[in-house]
Amino acid sequence: MRRISSVMLGSPAQRHRIQPGDVLLLINGEPVLDEIDYQALTARRHVKVLLQSEDGQQREVDILKDDATPLGLEFDDSLIGNPRTCSNNCVFCFVAQMPPGMRESLYVKDDDWRLSLLTGSYITLTNVSEREFARIIKRRASPLYISVHSTDEELRTEIMGNRHAGLLMERLRRLRDAGIHFHCQLVLCPGLNDGPAMVKSLNDLLSLHPHARSVALVPVGLTRHREGLSPILPYTLEKAREVLALAGAFQEKTLRETGTRFAFAADEFFAIAGLPVPEAEAYEDVPQLENGVGMLRKFEDELAAVHAEDSDAALAGGKRTVLLPCGTAVFPYAQAWLARYKPDWVEAVLVPIRNEMFGETVTVSGLIGGRDLIAQTKGIRADEVLIVSDMLNSEGTMFLDDVTPQDVSEALGMPLRVFRNDGWDFYAAISGRKTEDTAWPG
Repeated sequence: MRRISSVMLGSPAQRHRIQPGDVLLLINGEPVLDEIDYQALTARRHVKVLLQSEDGQQREVDILKDDATPLGLEFDDSLIGNPRTCSNNCVFCFVAQMPPGMRESLYVKDDDWRLSLLTGSYITLTNVSEREFARIIKRRASPLYISVHSTDEELRTEIMGNRHAGLLMERLRRLRDAGIHFHCQLVLCPGLNDGPAMVKSLNDLLSLHPHARSVALVPVGLTRHREGLSPILPYTLEKAREVLALAGAFQEKTLRETGTRFAFAADEFFAIAGLPVPEAEAYEDVPQLENGVGMLRKFEDELAAVHAEDSDAALAGGKRTVLLPCGTAVFPYAQAWLARYKPDWVEAVLVPIRNEMFGETVTVSGLIGGRDLIAQTKGIRADEVLIVSDMLNSEGTMFLDDVTPQDVSEALGMPLRVFRNDGWDFYAAISGRKTEDTAWPG
């Protein structure tokens, strides 16, 4: 039972006089367990709702609407509730490598297929009972995002420390047979699941295409906080190039045979290998952009486009200097971007931030802490500090170490501005043009 907290104005629910305070009992004769059930049961033309009013009276409401029109109900409690947590003990688990003393939410290991469907988060399917798996199929939960790591039963079980991990391929085949699509990722560890093991995994997943839509190849993320954990080495330039060579050969073969490259290496592999990222067509429809695959290419292409369209020869107010802290992985690419596309009136001070919080093997901008940023840029003078939004939480209020943008602005004694992770907003930020993003006055 779900108590209705509000009804959207003009919605089918309001037109049928459903009221806040009513309790939802059934939709089309079925109980509503969560957001997945609600969305699936209301995404049809004829919706039959059983309600209980505040005085205890029950009534049934028949609603006709367009399939895609939301019913218009909101509830007192979240329809997802507490996310289901991970039951694995992966050898590369990033949460297990977190520094101590951080906020509790950073230590939560979610592994919830419902969030995979709704937000694109990756799941392993090891904590899904047979009953829940049947519900995935019944609700046609598609697409899902699945952490594979290896299709070999023994190797996946070893990597994930879970006796159920080896059942994955059987479940993926059942998803395929039910018409459900999914994207996959392989988090690769040198000498463990790369090399021939990676090629086997790619070929096994390719056998499920087109329901298996794509595979992202992601290098393992290692922090300095690995005491007592499995010994894993980071990728070197040579080892990263080996992965890229195998991936490239696989792409050429599958492109000829299927019309898609299917597997795509994360930008981090190119950064570690010291290689330029491929051109846009190599990423096809960038199916794994949120997984860091093709993000650098997309960013540069957007930056080149806005630079070509910019007709301003100078900016009112004259020259300006901006301070740009960034991760060490993106630093050489950002240097090249600024050399090609920076407006003439802007001087940019680009500073690669060594990650002292997690360790220097963590090189991405999104894991830079506010304290590291302050310590390594203090004393540099500029008109404005520009940081990418990935450095902050989803609300844009805090770095991973609980430092706020206002704290950074005050510590450095200059205004701070946040730009979105795209070339258009970056160009506007370095140019000094006004955008909708947040600024702190310093």
